[in-house]
Amino acid sequence: MDIVGKGSYGTAYTVQNIKTGKVAILKRIRPYKKLFSDHGQYIDNETSVLGELSHPHFPALYETGLHMKTPFFVMERMNGKTFEDLIFKEGKTYSEEESLDVGLKLIDLIIYIHQQGYVHRDLRIPNILWNNGVLYIIDFGLACKIEKNPEKEPRHHKEYMREKTAKSDLYALGHFLLFLLYSSYVPHEKKEKSWEDELNIRKDTRVLLQKLLRIGTPFETAEEARGEMMKIIHHFQKNR
Repeated sequence: MDIVGKGSYGTAYTVQNIKTGKVAILKRIRPYKKLFSDHGQYIDNETSVLGELSHPHFPALYETGLHMKTPFFVMERMNGKTFEDLIFKEGKTYSEEESLDVGLKLIDLIIYIHQQGYVHRDLRIPNILWNNGVLYIIDFGLACKIEKNPEKEPRHHKEYMREKTAKSDLYALGHFLLFLLYSSYVPHEKKEKSWEDELNIRKDTRVLLQKLLRIGTPFETAEEARGEMMKIIHHFQKNR
């Protein structure tokens, strides 16, 4: 049993079914979390979300249980590489068009999650996998029901990521697209500038990113953001 990652509340391991030989992922509460009386809610939350979403691009839930009073669950292992590995280990670079094409695959999955009434809230680079043109999303530990009228407006990065509205996943999408776009960026001077000045991208792509990152008026829904993204992608397709 090998550790494959540590999340906000749990540790994930690769495990193998002795009878079938099938490899899966086991996730259990991190020991210090057991000090809190509500530690079981973390497992209950993720397993209920995975059970309700039930999508081929998200891990399937296999079983839940207790081992020495520690909650755990077993889920499907999603095969793929993170974009951090693709860029920094394999030297992959993404053009503006390629970045948007990948972004479109991600926003389609985001729309599905939102349509089921949930928001992921943790769409960081390690939780997005790529396998031969197919995108997968993992780690639903922070997912929750969407709040349509939040009590307060977020003010900084972590609050933007953790807000319980559709905007939090769109904000994460904006950072994901920037990550891809910077893979092909070559600096021409030592002075660091803002991404708006450094990246040589179309004006409408810049506006798309600004709305995703809540610079100015943000998108209210993922469908709205997808519509804007498709207009830019169609432009690239027409000019090939």
